Amino acid sequence: MKTCFFHVFAILTLLAGISPASADPDLQISEPWIREAPPTARVLAGYLTLLNTGDSTITVTAISSPDFEGAEIHRTVIEDGVARMLPVNQLEIPVSGQLTLEPGGLHLMLFDPRRPLAEGGSATLTIHRSNGSNLTTTAPVIRKTGEDHPHHHH
Repeated sequence: MKTCFFHVFAILTLLAGISPASADPDLQISEPWIREAPPTARVLAGYLTLLNTGDSTITVTAISSPDFEGAEIHRTVIEDGVARMLPVNQLEIPVSGQLTLEPGGLHLMLFDPRRPLAEGGSATLTIHRSNGSNLTTTAPVIRKTGEDHPHHHH
């Protein structure tokens, strides 16, 4: 009976897109995705929404991924008509609040993919909190059309 319960728990956990070691009771991730880029691209952009279901402000201090050499949180700023991507050291999600990382605003910059990532594939993203806890999710790679992420400079 105990083995059956463990198997059901493991399956439900996989279906939820998280592993038991990566659960965070106060932080939830919804709608994660990574924009498909040409196979030779060295930088991809990632997006998601962070939800705070806890009773105190959540501070996110970093992002990481085993699928990329590096990952950073950035925000888009328009200066003299040119979109620039500036690093963000931390994100604050208020009690019962949410923060959306989306094209043209806050977003993830994912550097040097360790393998080709095309539409239909996915990558693992880990959100790191100031309290030491982490939350991991799987982000599908999606092809988006249209100019919803302006040309930018770092």
